[in-house]
Amino acid sequence: MKAAFIVAPRKFEIREVPMPTISDDEMLVKIEACGVCSSDMTAYRDTYSEEMKKQMPFPRRAGHEPAGTVVEVGKNVKGFSVGDRITGYFGDECYCEYVACNPANRTARGHGYIIEKIPDGIPFEYALGEPLMSLMSIARTVNPEIGDFVFQIGCGFMGLGVIAGAAHAKLREYIVCDLDEDRLALARELGATITLNPNKVDVVAEVMKITGGRGVDIAIEVVGKPVGIKTAGAVLKNNRGKLILVGWHQAPDTYELFHWIKSPIIYSPQGIGMSTDYQSELQRALWALKKGIYPMDKLVTHRYRLEDINQAFEDNLQMAPGYIKGVVMPFLE
Repeated sequence: MKAAFIVAPRKFEIREVPMPTISDDEMLVKIEACGVCSSDMTAYRDTYSEEMKKQMPFPRRAGHEPAGTVVEVGKNVKGFSVGDRITGYFGDECYCEYVACNPANRTARGHGYIIEKIPDGIPFEYALGEPLMSLMSIARTVNPEIGDFVFQIGCGFMGLGVIAGAAHAKLREYIVCDLDEDRLALARELGATITLNPNKVDVVAEVMKITGGRGVDIAIEVVGKPVGIKTAGAVLKNNRGKLILVGWHQAPDTYELFHWIKSPIIYSPQGIGMSTDYQSELQRALWALKKGIYPMDKLVTHRYRLEDINQAFEDNLQMAPGYIKGVVMPFLE
């Protein structure tokens, strides 16, 4: 079968590897789709710290947002059958054609594999369970109260998904900041009430004007860079504001944490980190997907063959025109 390997900075290589064989406790899954995640860009660009590079030498595998079809089932596997369409988290090396997984494994990532069946009528490329359950965890962590001012910086795939899950009519304002006007327009469609472009306005000054100088009750950072944390901190109210860190901060950098003396309550729910019941997050997320709460038809914008994975990652890095979320589909015609 074919599998993708990162063999050098910004270079994938497609290799032929043996087809996985399964034990009695495992099942073989045909990978129909695997999302391109910005958290994989550090491995792709090789911008880890020197210590992390030693722990993760080339060649590297990637791909942790799979959806697929069960094609073989071990005799001890319960609850799954050949032909089931499944999603969730069942591996970190899913840019390939097939993977073997043990649905009863509870050791991977500290929480084990989290797998659910895809609702009828949902295409594989929309049923990306791993990021969807992260979005569910984030929405439940944000949990704004009636009359709150909420500020969010970042309108990529995760940022737009956060708005879809957290914005509601009982908020005073849901203020969103991003550099891309098309993404800001989609943010308004998903529930943002005020959108700000840093290229056009002083974001901090505008937010303080909107809140009467008080600052926001909740600030959500979905950028993954120092500027995101600095801006979110600058607009947060004094004394126990809620700071939600969604951005994936992997590469060494310099951060200004002056505004943290405001004593915010800091949450980092990215990667379902705030969840106490991972399976429930996935179940809730798939229910929300079926209900149309997460409009994946608007968020998944690009589809790629496995052989085009380099282009998929470059489009993510370069923010290709119209790009929000890319999905690698190994059997795409």
